[in-house]
Amino acid sequence: MRILITGAGGLLGGRLSTLLSAEHETKALVRRSPAPAGIATVSADLVDEIAVETVLGSVRPDAVIHCAALADAEVCERDPERAGRENEIATQTLARACRRAGARLISISTDLVLSGGCSFSTEDFRPDPVSEYGRSKLRGETAARRECPEAVIFRVALLCGLGYGPRLSASESIAQRLQAGDTLSLFEDEWRTPIDPESVAQAVHAALLRPKLTGLFHIGGAERLTRLELGGKVAATLGLNGSLIRKSRRSAHQGAPRPKDVSLDTRRAREELGWTPRPLGIAFREGRGATSAGP
Repeated sequence: MRILITGAGGLLGGRLSTLLSAEHETKALVRRSPAPAGIATVSADLVDEIAVETVLGSVRPDAVIHCAALADAEVCERDPERAGRENEIATQTLARACRRAGARLISISTDLVLSGGCSFSTEDFRPDPVSEYGRSKLRGETAARRECPEAVIFRVALLCGLGYGPRLSASESIAQRLQAGDTLSLFEDEWRTPIDPESVAQAVHAALLRPKLTGLFHIGGAERLTRLELGGKVAATLGLNGSLIRKSRRSAHQGAPRPKDVSLDTRRAREELGWTPRPLGIAFREGRGATSAGP
């Protein structure tokens, strides 16, 4: 299958480009950061409708995996206009172009579109984001559905394991700080269901093989963990000094608002995709910064 991956210079998009290229003819769409070595690359500004339609006409993808986003919550909070442009308008433009080109769209969203008031939220739970990042991504979901009604939307949880590019995954960031002997504070009152890019790639691959599949799917890991618990698991798995980790609470955070509990119920993905996320311990060991850690 011929696929185009947007945001292929980023943490998730870069890894998906590498992983999916083993099974599919993959091209990467980038704007600023380079794609992984060996992946054919095209470039376009996703808010430019003519440029996007030109790229799709040239690549002629069977499917587009839309990973490109402004994912820095602090930047989104300071610059909501930019957040809207990169997370909503770009998605709207791409979804419209996919519909016109007859390409399937799998659009990557985030667990942070949820309010944080419920554990293991299902796809039917009403989203009510507390941050500008979450609001802009939710508007992107709406735009994708409006412009491309047959789109698949994956709400992806906090990423752990091996990432790509300058941004580190959550587990990589913890591992590197602990290896450097730094103390770090992690929230004891923020719950997520962390997932690794390999598991996301497996879900994407399963969706690609089901041409009639549409709608919203929650893509998260099997474990509901606080940030503090996640740090402890990374330290224990990699043989690092967990005593360097300090407890913190969201109330002490001065930046973008953070929801309390955005853990995801993934039963729909498991049942309709025949998919199961990998164990987190495997992902931790694969991450950058883990190679020189303990056994």
